Amino acid sequence: MNAARRWSIACLLALGCCAASAAPLAPGQEIKVCGQMAEWPPYLYFKRENGQRSEELVGYTIDYLQRSLAQHGLRYKFDPLPWKRCVELVNRGLYDMLTDASYNPARERSYLITKPYYALQLVYFYDKARPKPDIRTSADLKKYRMCTINGYNYAPFGLRQEEIYASSQNIEQSFQKLKHDRCDAVPERLEAILGYKALGVVDYEQLGLGVEHLPDLPPATFHMMVSRKVAYGPELLAVLNEGIDKINHSPAAAEIAVKHGMPGVNLLPTQIRRKPR
Repeated sequence: MNAARRWSIACLLALGCCAASAAPLAPGQEIKVCGQMAEWPPYLYFKRENGQRSEELVGYTIDYLQRSLAQHGLRYKFDPLPWKRCVELVNRGLYDMLTDASYNPARERSYLITKPYYALQLVYFYDKARPKPDIRTSADLKKYRMCTINGYNYAPFGLRQEEIYASSQNIEQSFQKLKHDRCDAVPERLEAILGYKALGVVDYEQLGLGVEHLPDLPPATFHMMVSRKVAYGPELLAVLNEGIDKINHSPAAAEIAVKHGMPGVNLLPTQIRRKPR
């Protein structure tokens, strides 16, 4: 094979690679989505029928996702998975995207991050049966033993992984550890805990727990995150951002908020006061 022919083949291969790397979304394409298996009401939860949990996933997030993709003729398949597994599979490109994730720098390196579509208040829970921790700002959290949920992001609380005392599989386990004096406080997002209470999953008040705000912390924004390993990632990100903008600037935002409203939870986009990082 002469040099000119080798050069031609090399160029064709290079062009093929470039075309693949810029592959567009196909009409009617099914987007592979995963989210946490543990419910995150009112954003992601299983529909209740006569008080019983069904297998149908619903919530604020599902409505935003469906409306954003449908306007471009795209379909989706949503698989609820253990959170750490979902995060890893999207990172590897085995799923296209994930939902309901808060920002941290490591995630920004791994994923393409949408604009925020909701924000949650950062609080901590304590056991009323024991002396209340002297926590006045987020910096005080580091002085006490914290129970958290395995795989969740606590950077918005100013906590590093090594500053977390005990990890749990879900919020029920964290609250039980708090009640059994295995930690002094549970840092969490208020609206999600109110959602669990409304669904009858766990009621912090019935457990004898108190809640306090962390006034120095702004609400934590939540995002959808697209894999950097899929060729159409930037286009999918643009589709999602366009959908979030359209919903937030139309009556659809109020419709979704009313549909998934729960006591004490503000679902209107006016709660988002910070720009996405």
